[in-house]
Amino acid sequence: MSVSDPAKAPVGNASAAPASLWRRLIAFTLDTTLLGAIGYSVGMMLFDLVVDLGLGARLIGLALALAYFGLSDSRLTKGRSFGKRLLGIAVVGPDGAPLSIGTATLRALVVMAPIILNDFDLDDISPIVTGLWSFLVIGVGASLLYLLLFNRTTRQSLHDLMVGSMVISVGTPRPAAHPLWIGHRIVVGVLCAVSLAFGLLIPSMVQSSGRLSELLVVRTALMTRPGLRDVGVSRVWSTETGRPTKDSIVVTAYVRRWPADPEAEARDIAGQVLKEFPDLVGTRTLVVKVALTFNLGIANYSKQQQIETSAAAWPKIETRGT
Repeated sequence: MSVSDPAKAPVGNASAAPASLWRRLIAFTLDTTLLGAIGYSVGMMLFDLVVDLGLGARLIGLALALAYFGLSDSRLTKGRSFGKRLLGIAVVGPDGAPLSIGTATLRALVVMAPIILNDFDLDDISPIVTGLWSFLVIGVGASLLYLLLFNRTTRQSLHDLMVGSMVISVGTPRPAAHPLWIGHRIVVGVLCAVSLAFGLLIPSMVQSSGRLSELLVVRTALMTRPGLRDVGVSRVWSTETGRPTKDSIVVTAYVRRWPADPEAEARDIAGQVLKEFPDLVGTRTLVVKVALTFNLGIANYSKQQQIETSAAAWPKIETRGT
């Protein structure tokens, strides 16, 4: 039996060591770079669809990521994705053999879902939705990073522990299995519990915040404009050297199709905001961006036009625009 093939390497060797952290990180960076190129190509081919989907386009990105890692980390490639092959490492299961496609896909789901599904729509938030989102993105994401950095015995993170996999150097046996230290279990439990509690509280925090409620009212009003897929409204403070802090209201209008005159579109949106919400804008700077974007979580595209104005300057701009 040749130990150069990880599919046939002996398992449970107490003297063996898992693949080093730096090799895993570089391999993952290479894999996600390739995955990003694939995602960008798919996004450009399906441009109108992914633009219209908005946040839903991240599900396409997740499907692409699961297909990529589910196949490339499985027995089809002997557990060696593009990045792992270049770094001389491989994923193996509890028996030292490469994972099945289904198991490799489940492993990929645990690590990629928190990375890709890291946003939600404030229009439809409820304690259940925000609780699950926070648990998945913050709790699971933080646990993955923590175990990868501090579970030095086996370097198994949450996705490895769930399916019993381990990343090894090609040509070496799989190290012996060790129960996860109780301290790591406690940290992971606390991270997940705190993230879930935080997520459950998000809707009440939004409702109790007068500032956020004001911004959501502006967003709701602008969403009635034809041709808009989504609207983001935020209040931004920025400090410039030698100058007082700048307080701005930033409106980002996400269009479904690029307008013939994007500057005119931005000017019209600014006029609506200044007319309907003069008290909110007040003396602050109003920044309006018209943007055409898609975001798959693994790749994104953005094109935008921006204007900056204020209530004091607006009459002059409006007159010049007509």
